[in-house]
Amino acid sequence: MKHAWKELIYGKKKYILIELLLILLMFMVLFLTGLAEGLGRAVIAGIDTMDADYYLLDDSAEKLITVSNLKEDVYEEVKSMTSSDVTPLDIQRMYLVKEGDAEKINVMYFAIEPGSFIEPSAMEGSGLSAADEDHPILLDDDFKLKGIHVGDTVYDSSTDLPFTVVGFTKDQMYGHVSIGFIPTDTYTELRTKLNPMYQKSFHSLVIRGSDTEKIKVDGTALVKKDEVIRNIPSYTAEHTTITMIVWVLIIISAVIIGIFHYIMTLQKRKQFGVMKALGMKNVTLTGVVISEVGVLSLFSAVVSLGLTFGMASAMPETMPFYLKPGNAIVVVLAFVLISILSSILSIVNISRIDPITAIGGGEE
Repeated sequence: MKHAWKELIYGKKKYILIELLLILLMFMVLFLTGLAEGLGRAVIAGIDTMDADYYLLDDSAEKLITVSNLKEDVYEEVKSMTSSDVTPLDIQRMYLVKEGDAEKINVMYFAIEPGSFIEPSAMEGSGLSAADEDHPILLDDDFKLKGIHVGDTVYDSSTDLPFTVVGFTKDQMYGHVSIGFIPTDTYTELRTKLNPMYQKSFHSLVIRGSDTEKIKVDGTALVKKDEVIRNIPSYTAEHTTITMIVWVLIIISAVIIGIFHYIMTLQKRKQFGVMKALGMKNVTLTGVVISEVGVLSLFSAVVSLGLTFGMASAMPETMPFYLKPGNAIVVVLAFVLISILSSILSIVNISRIDPITAIGGGEE
């Protein structure tokens, strides 16, 4: 490390330029990672943030909540089978219109029991359980960008059923559409207006707890939360594709770093030859190269993390950016590790240097 640090200080102008390149590459990778996570988050956030362990679905629904259909009496039957918390969930995509405005706004209704364990907390206003209104709705804060405020009246575009906005929650989307939480009774009323022959049923029963062994209902399947998430339409395909792109960028960036260090190694063949002639072993020289790459990569990672999270805090709310610190650290460590591995070519080149040839100017 001592030799590596001296080398970095001695050639600071050259290494500063390399460091700037590393910072830009690392920032690009982190930023794209945040965008990838943000796009995936817009598909699954409503389910992912639920304090749930299992979902009971129709066994013919192929683990898709929106195509599942459970009879109303299944709810009471399941509650009698387990000590775990159980609550119904319905999901329906519709449109809202603001009072006095004809423009339709996409909304994904999540029909829940007010006060149940899957009701999200309100960041502004109140939740469904604290509302006195006949038809309360708790909206994702994305609706604030549409000019909707707490206390406003919005209407279901298909039935003209009025909702009173009682509050806003955060990070609640499903299938790229912002969620509006409504009571189960309100959803039943809405469905009845659309179809007078509607028979009350549920898309899913959400279960929190591990007491599930006795839950045996004909025609149903108990599905873990992560399986439900994986089967949300388009999520796996989108997430896998974007993640692949991010990791390809990490590898390409690391290879660029390796090429830079290899070129620098070629430029310093005579210097390495002198060091070998003075008795420095290949192991020591290898340590110098790895230390240089490690220091440069770590410093660029720290600066890039700061830039990424700083920019994220200043980005508009409409930008689908979401980056967990844990995911960022994984990407950074992978970047540093792959960067170090990319220096192997330089190490191999150093090990083959003949001191006499290098000092005599016989290098290419």
